[in-house]
Amino acid sequence: MAIWQEISKNKRAFWVFIPLLLLYASSYFQRTALPGTIYETLADEFSLNAFQMGTLAASFVYPYALFQLVSGALVDRFCGTRVVLTGGLVFLAGIFLFPLCSNLYWLYFARMLTGIGASTMYLSLVRETDRFFGRKNYAVMFGIAYFCGYGGGLMGSLPFERLCGLFPWRNVLLVAAVISALLYLAIFAGRKKITLPPIPKTPFSLKPFGYILRNPLNWLLFICANVTFCTYFIIQTVFGKKFLEDFAGLSSAEAAAVIFILTVVCMTTMLTTSFLTRLTGNRRRPLVLFACGVCATASLLMTAAIYWHWNSWCFAVIYCLFAMAAGIPQIFSMVVQELNAKDIIAQSCSVSNMFGYLSVAVFSQLIGLLLDCFDTVEKSNGAVVYSDAAYLTLFVIVSVVTMCSFALSWKIPETKGHYLHLHIS
Repeated sequence: MAIWQEISKNKRAFWVFIPLLLLYASSYFQRTALPGTIYETLADEFSLNAFQMGTLAASFVYPYALFQLVSGALVDRFCGTRVVLTGGLVFLAGIFLFPLCSNLYWLYFARMLTGIGASTMYLSLVRETDRFFGRKNYAVMFGIAYFCGYGGGLMGSLPFERLCGLFPWRNVLLVAAVISALLYLAIFAGRKKITLPPIPKTPFSLKPFGYILRNPLNWLLFICANVTFCTYFIIQTVFGKKFLEDFAGLSSAEAAAVIFILTVVCMTTMLTTSFLTRLTGNRRRPLVLFACGVCATASLLMTAAIYWHWNSWCFAVIYCLFAMAAGIPQIFSMVVQELNAKDIIAQSCSVSNMFGYLSVAVFSQLIGLLLDCFDTVEKSNGAVVYSDAAYLTLFVIVSVVTMCSFALSWKIPETKGHYLHLHIS
């Protein structure tokens, strides 16, 4: 009960924290819903092949990843609330433009704007959670923030697929954009309820990035965290639903339901592990090992299931294992903060996020190229089905990468909620 008593002392912070949290959920809806949930619809309407679909996914992820560095530096310097008010305008421009596009290149441009704006949401939430609620309650509050944020991803799976079956997909996305605009206005109004920190007068410096990149422990964490995240994210948002339709023989609604369950499992794991790390004295390492180990196990099981053509429900179970492994992102985020200095927590997260989303962007395109290298079959409705050999090759590669990640995870030290340094040297 003590934690809730401490949090209740800072009630005014919720005027900004809650709409910021919901706007982050909105950004997660945008990255989850497109293009994977309506893969066939977009492919048919714009005549896209797998590589172009991967590029559409990457057009969001590349800007999102690269602007992490800019956003991290700005958030540490100016505070999350100020930064998200600027980035939110770019985000809104992208999400209003996308459903109005009739050209593939405009789709790419709209997703780029969305990615740039969304890059400010997560890091602002990282900094403001720490500022509003303190390090003692950080694991729980950050877990709740992740849980709610991923709820946007949940809405981008089955609910979005079902709504697009009832209404034009463009109208659904326009309504989502209007909701995001209302949340932005709530943050704009709520900023007057809180005291914003003063803006530092010291000149901007690139020193923190050098500090982060020279820390060898960071590289271990970047690899382990981002392999787990990248595997899950690509399954959730790009090719996971398509695989279930092509190989497992599920309908669009059934495949979307599996992605929905996948996201629920991830969110549940996220919330559970946040409380668990608090109850175990802020121990991080056991959960890091758990995430990497389960991801490697799921990859091996997926390879076996494809090779021996297991029943459809087996793939749903294995997808849930990937979700359990990916349900530890807040723990990885806390470790990367604590392996560095207290005064650059947003920048340390920004570098980790940059590598993670660059990996997603690169591998989305590489997977598209891989699938296009194998023979395809065209259904009567014009949809393209990728071969069993293509998917088997894909998951053999994933298995090798995830097993290497699990081996490296044993080298990551325990932080127990303490920073390596208070300030960069």
